[in-house]
Amino acid sequence: MALLSEHAENFIRYILLERRFSPRTANTYRESLAKFLVTLPPNADLHSFTAHAIRTYVWNLRQQEALKISSIDLHIACLKSFGHYLVRKHLFDSNPAESVPMPKQPKRLVSFLSQKDLAKINFQEIENPPLPIIRARVLLELIYGSGLRISECQSLTWLRLDFQNRTVRVIGKGNKEREVPLTRESIDWFNTYKLKLAEAGRLVSAKGAVFLNEQGEAHNVRTLRRDIHDLLRSIGWEGKASPHVLRHSFATHLLENGADLMSVKEMLGHESLATTQIYTHISAERLKESFKKAHPRG
Repeated sequence: MALLSEHAENFIRYILLERRFSPRTANTYRESLAKFLVTLPPNADLHSFTAHAIRTYVWNLRQQEALKISSIDLHIACLKSFGHYLVRKHLFDSNPAESVPMPKQPKRLVSFLSQKDLAKINFQEIENPPLPIIRARVLLELIYGSGLRISECQSLTWLRLDFQNRTVRVIGKGNKEREVPLTRESIDWFNTYKLKLAEAGRLVSAKGAVFLNEQGEAHNVRTLRRDIHDLLRSIGWEGKASPHVLRHSFATHLLENGADLMSVKEMLGHESLATTQIYTHISAERLKESFKKAHPRG
């Protein structure tokens, strides 16, 4: 019988080649499985992958290593995925990890910008704005206007933008493609951005990256994050100045204005509806606050 470690390596190959996980995610899973395998007897085989062994491992993560709940979540999710793989390969009838509960996460509400905050972002008042400011404005339209992740912006090429139909084809997590709408404003800013790139001598090609540096290569994610950070700080935003705040704002404002949850899920590229549902909690909390302020008996 093959060792459990061999099955673990086969699983990593499976998620890389068949499930199209990113190398970074696959490496995280490999490290997580290696951490679990160390707790088992030497030369452990499939018989060692039991619910009891997994529960004992999770208990050690909580009590002895005092890991954060989010880290424990990741380890359990990895073992559950590994268990599903073993069932898929007909090595188990049922997944031993399925009965292991995920630790309860404390409720947290993500921060987002109000419409009033966003109204402060108006670079049209700046005469001949420099390239970084225009780039930040294009990023704003892609993240707040269309719900893209910062990594999706960084890898975006001109070929995936359809200005005539006002859509963008996005390659998201797990190499999955989705098509989302572009705002009217984004088209204007893209045109301005193209002109600025030409002025700076940066050639625009259909297959080339949208966000080009001085060497004609794609900007790294760190630079684009800094653009958003500077943009949010420039309007006096005191919360976390990250691209994700804009994405949170995109989802929250859509739901507050009547968009259905499933459509928002598709636009965000979420695999699970549960991930999108956090925004319904945000909207509910805002509704309660508004009620307390406005209702005479609030």
